[in-house]
Amino acid sequence: MDDTSLLKTAMDRTTEDLPPLPDLAPVAMAQGRRRRTRARLAAVGGVFGTVTAAALGLTSLPGPDTGVAMPAAPPAASPSAYRTPVQVEETPGVTPPDNPEGLPAAERERRAGFQQQVAALLDELLPASVTDVRPVKDKVYAYRITSAGTTFDLTLSVRPSDDLAVRPCPSPADERMRCETAELDGAKEQQARLRSLMAERPDTWTSWVDFSYGRSLVRLSVDAAEVSAPVTPEQLVAVARDTRLMDLVRYADENPVEKKETPPIQGG
Repeated sequence: MDDTSLLKTAMDRTTEDLPPLPDLAPVAMAQGRRRRTRARLAAVGGVFGTVTAAALGLTSLPGPDTGVAMPAAPPAASPSAYRTPVQVEETPGVTPPDNPEGLPAAERERRAGFQQQVAALLDELLPASVTDVRPVKDKVYAYRITSAGTTFDLTLSVRPSDDLAVRPCPSPADERMRCETAELDGAKEQQARLRSLMAERPDTWTSWVDFSYGRSLVRLSVDAAEVSAPVTPEQLVAVARDTRLMDLVRYADENPVEKKETPPIQGG
């Protein structure tokens, strides 16, 4: 058996019994019906290029036998729905390392596919003033959005946690925070916390929505830049209420794309 066949067999073993991501086709179709101008990106054949047996190292694919199977790789999406991932320099002038977590190719592809679907759906659901949404390479929770020529950081994090309590709004109120709760699905037991946090610049605000889902804490937020976030907490909670976004949240809860939240150090 040649190297290509060995690679295909190994990758099939990691994904054969697990669920696919929600179908992207309705999202791609909805994009075609939109009435506002978007920055259309060139189609890419693959998110991070072709993986060869020599580059991957077949023995590293399955990893240690933990008894937990790897979630399925995402199905192929319409090329028009793909957005070229961006790299964000944590230190100016320093290019981030490729694949910093050392993920197997199939898992890296699955996470990138999840990001592509989130980016396509956010492009539809965010206000019309947002003209571009791109995933950040190798950071499954991170996206970059553009509004009025300014770029902002957007986070959609679905992180497994042992502590699923969404903290209440502070009392007494803090002048640097606007905080309220809202129902997510018409049921009082499904609550979200909406916050605007004052950034470093005066009268410049971020927007956050936090809620729990299944075994995960979910955060949807947009940071401020030179100006306040172009999306309000109320607009973010409207995004969170969309059933298609909740399908993606459900997928990420059942098939985690992030590491479990580290509990805080007591007394540290």
